[in-house]
Amino acid sequence: MRIEVLAFAIGLSACTTSAPAPAGPAGAQIAQFDARLQRGEALVAEIGAMYARDRLLREAIIAGFQDTPTAEARVAYIEGTRQHFDRVDGENTRRMRQIFAEITWRELQDISPNAAEQSFSLISHSSDVEFKKQMVVQFEPLAREGVLQGDRYANLVDDIAISEESPQVYGMNFECHHGVFQPRAVIDPANLNARRAAIGLNSIEEYAADSRALYGECPADYSGN
Repeated sequence: MRIEVLAFAIGLSACTTSAPAPAGPAGAQIAQFDARLQRGEALVAEIGAMYARDRLLREAIIAGFQDTPTAEARVAYIEGTRQHFDRVDGENTRRMRQIFAEITWRELQDISPNAAEQSFSLISHSSDVEFKKQMVVQFEPLAREGVLQGDRYANLVDDIAISEESPQVYGMNFECHHGVFQPRAVIDPANLNARRAAIGLNSIEEYAADSRALYGECPADYSGN
């Protein structure tokens, strides 16, 4: 009896998998669906898992900022959690390099816009400056076309500038300076808001208010990131 059931199951499976796709428009749509799923299913799942771990890390540290009211506590908190950022961001960067050696970011977006957005976050959190520069080459035309959100592009450009100890272009990175929350050095400050507006960003004053709401006010005796 068990052999007969197994034989029936095998026969049914063979009939199911060998059935031709419907003819006409439905057949073409099914073929496109299958091709897209085959190409992207595993990749989208992998990127999603990396992004979830990235978000857990950053949500946890942001929550802790609210409970570090003194300069000494904030410095100790940052240093005490750095090893986890080095580990997680390092692993994510290595995999991102492999992925974008095989496909472009635009191709990933064609597969899954959500996975493309998640990958951008992983890239922006990388400490590998050369990798970021490689990706900026891809992102610059996409930002001009409006395919890539302006804040995404601006964050990446300014992160690279900070890592190379150069002035920012868009003022996306802030620091505490004697208790005052302000953008780190920027090029041509008088035209900062014009540059921000050109890629769809709000004013630096509005951005500062949003950042204070997220991270809290600076301790009065603290200067630093």
